[in-house]
Amino acid sequence: MSNKPVKSFRAGACNASVFANERKGEVGPAKVLTIAFSCRYRDEATGEWKDAASMRPNEVARAVLVLQKALEFCWLQARGDGEIPE
Repeated sequence: MSNKPVKSFRAGACNASVFANERKGEVGPAKVLTIAFSCRYRDEATGEWKDAASMRPNEVARAVLVLQKALEFCWLQARGDGEIPE
């Protein structure tokens, strides 16, 4: 599989990306969806982008939103176990 996300959701500095990965299943290879999440900020001193370890309440709301959208996408694409039907 490629390293390119199947779908990404962004709200402010929060991002949730859905990736399709392959794993060994009981009856052979299976495609599964995974979600990668990040919330980033720019360090004012260096101008460098960094991952946030804490968030303000409005950022938490954005994080919940993008994660919910990514989860909905996965559930609409896959069975409940995250496996993508062929």
